[in-house]
Amino acid sequence: MGADKAGLVYHGKPQREHLTDLLRPYCQTVYWSVNAEQFDALQQSPVPLLLDVENPRPGPLNGILAALNHDPASAWLIVACDMPLLTDRSLRALVAGRNPTCMATAFYDTDGQFPEPLLCIWEPASGPIVRDAFGRGMVSPRKLLMLNPTELLPAPDLRELTNINSPDERSELGL
Repeated sequence: MGADKAGLVYHGKPQREHLTDLLRPYCQTVYWSVNAEQFDALQQSPVPLLLDVENPRPGPLNGILAALNHDPASAWLIVACDMPLLTDRSLRALVAGRNPTCMATAFYDTDGQFPEPLLCIWEPASGPIVRDAFGRGMVSPRKLLMLNPTELLPAPDLRELTNINSPDERSELGL
């Protein structure tokens, strides 16, 4: 994208702030998962920061693991910062469909074939699985969900799962 996707303005405020507002009704505490560079820049944030686990191969599993390490006894509602179309409708459906007996609860992705790991509830039981996979060099949270018991739900609106990863994609959506 060429910029911190969490800082892009979509709803009259930076995306990280918009998502924080969306998540507050569902979470006791909302955290921002950040890399080392973001951590330094966001030290004055009113929201607690979780520093991503260091890994030579950056990716979303670093942030998921940071959350699971921070509080291993809690389930974590993980939301990617690059889903600007996400609404309360999808969050309500995900929370209502939660199955705590599985490793995680997720929607099928926009293709309807695979789990969407970045709008997902990761249960405490996922911690050892994620740590082990991470230690073996696995970096794909989607693959982890595919290899382990995961409650998969149909998304109420697939458009809300759209990831914006480039200026062209952002422009195509008119955002």
